[in-house]
Amino acid sequence: MAQDENKQENKEEQLEETAKEEVKTDEVTEDIDGKNEDHAEKENAVEEESSEISEGVGEEDAVENNNVSDDLDNSGESEGAEEEEVATEEKTDEGSLPKFDVGDTIRVSYKIVEGDKVRTQPFQGIVIAMKGAGLSKTFTVRKIGADNIGVERIFPFQSPNIDSIKVMKKGKVRRAKLYYLRGRVGRKATRIKEKVVAK
Repeated sequence: MAQDENKQENKEEQLEETAKEEVKTDEVTEDIDGKNEDHAEKENAVEEESSEISEGVGEEDAVENNNVSDDLDNSGESEGAEEEEVATEEKTDEGSLPKFDVGDTIRVSYKIVEGDKVRTQPFQGIVIAMKGAGLSKTFTVRKIGADNIGVERIFPFQSPNIDSIKVMKKGKVRRAKLYYLRGRVGRKATRIKEKVVAK
């Protein structure tokens, strides 16, 4: 019998505890609901004030007030917006490069940083290959240097150091890679038929 009484007392205590917890959760939800209502009321008041301001003041002042309030509210989001602006600037830089293909003779003006000085160095040769896709896309330019030594440079399309690219002449080729030019010596190493462009 003593055990039955203990079990009943334990059940009664558990019921009281759960009732207290339910009361606490109800109080918490009421507090949250109250805070949400307060926040909504504040937002409505701010919107009303901004509409009154925009009516009383010129449109430019209203836009500035809205921008200031947006900056205060979205201070963390401003960094993301700046990164988006930088990304769009890079895309416009890519668009400024002229269209060229394998076999074309081009002159690449490449920025070289030496200490505090920045100078541009032209590199003129034949485009012998294009590789990759997206940000890692590159093109290889080959020229014949001093003493008939072949020199090749690989340039990334997205390089900030490319100042400009000028297409000197269009080449007529039937290959995607012109590696066979590496085995040629003298005049034949740079000989590619020129593409005739119809006007």
